[in-house]
Amino acid sequence: MRLNLFPTAVGLWMLNTLPTFDQGLYQDLLKVHGAMRTGSEEIWGRQPHDIFDGSVPSASQLARMALPILQRDFVGPQGRITHLQGREVVRVAGMEIMPHSDEGECHLQAVYFPNGPELDLSQDLQQQVNQYGRNAFAICNPDWRTSGFGKCLMPWETHAKYWIQPHRGLLVAFDARAIHFQKPYLGEAPFIQVLLNIKVERLDG
Repeated sequence: MRLNLFPTAVGLWMLNTLPTFDQGLYQDLLKVHGAMRTGSEEIWGRQPHDIFDGSVPSASQLARMALPILQRDFVGPQGRITHLQGREVVRVAGMEIMPHSDEGECHLQAVYFPNGPELDLSQDLQQQVNQYGRNAFAICNPDWRTSGFGKCLMPWETHAKYWIQPHRGLLVAFDARAIHFQKPYLGEAPFIQVLLNIKVERLDG
């Protein structure tokens, strides 16, 4: 008997948002970012703030779309979402996100992309987004023994990273304990993604 234990849960959804909504969200978050910058060149160099506190209507609308999906399809009936806090991540050419986890901040993390290439509704979602390339977002296997660092991949192992190519309207969710990172962005206009930091409680003890 062989058991494959301890999987990392990851969710992918296409929110079917209109381009006008995502463009408005993009512009709203650029303004927030400009107001909250501290002058630091670091990607996290900004004042503490929460884009879901009601001050950014487009972000509140995003939350109303995303939270029911995350509750139904990710958390499920054995738990419930208790808190949402979030912020924008704005990157210009050359910026990357180094490997880290957010377990000290939330239980479940979701990322929404208001810009990027368009998704094809007639094509399989996973095949479209599970792509390695520039600006790709990686969620890592908790066990980084061999395949994570270029050594031999054992016959029973899968790759240590799951690559996700950002697309407009894509929502990604994962256990906040999972290590994740993002390759450098090389575009001209700023690239924005929305972080939804979610706390949950288990209902069955």
